[in-house]
Amino acid sequence: MKYLIPFIILLLFVSCAEQEKDVIVTVDGSKLTKARFEQYVPDLDYGQIGEDRIRAFLDDWVQQEILYLQAKKQGIREEDSVSFVLEQYTKNFLAMELVRREFGTTSVTEKEIRTYFDQHEEEFLYAVKLGQIVLPTRELAVRTSEEIKSGADFFKLARERSLTRYQDPENPRIITDYLPRGVIADFAIEEIIFEMKPGEISEAIPYVQGTYLIVKLIDKRKIKARAELTDEIKGQIYNYLLAAKYQEFLVTYVDSLKASYKITTDLTPLQK
Repeated sequence: MKYLIPFIILLLFVSCAEQEKDVIVTVDGSKLTKARFEQYVPDLDYGQIGEDRIRAFLDDWVQQEILYLQAKKQGIREEDSVSFVLEQYTKNFLAMELVRREFGTTSVTEKEIRTYFDQHEEEFLYAVKLGQIVLPTRELAVRTSEEIKSGADFFKLARERSLTRYQDPENPRIITDYLPRGVIADFAIEEIIFEMKPGEISEAIPYVQGTYLIVKLIDKRKIKARAELTDEIKGQIYNYLLAAKYQEFLVTYVDSLKASYKITTDLTPLQK
């Protein structure tokens, strides 16, 4: 036993020395190890990117670490508004990671892509000309939709409210060119648009980056005699169907978990 203890101490010393060798840069007690660096820059051949780029990355890491440590020193992390954001970010990240793992390797088959295309093949023969109103919030979109239903002029509201007017006030882009299937937006939105009839106005539709879209179908024109399932369209259909599977899985998965948790709701505090 008296020989074993010095041997263990020697192993620990060697292990610590090896770990110290893997430290690339330090800021006070913070260390950037080779293993952590490889997490930042995965599958990277250091010899190919050159020492200058590596040093530039290390400079950025040092700068961020200094600012982070200074923020901690000033107690910013403990402030209610900051800790709330960090808590929400952590919850969202962990929830998304859980769903990603549970969703697993779910994919879309060639048969599913072909079936979708066959069901919507006629839509790919046409292009549509639209009037559009892009709005920043759901509340404004719903109110605008109700005003249009009550007789307000679609294009007058588009000129006054559509976010597209900010890019070029002289050309607010409230009327589009003829747009074929696959170039307008998400396929779910295109399904709505291509089922509309000329003169018809949509409800408020969730659009990009939290905005909402109201469209008026001005005209629909046939532009092809035959629809072709190109690689580009295949990719778009794949992404759309995979997203639909994800949403369906998410609803089912959360519903299956609800039985394991006690959920109570009381609106009284909000009414005080």
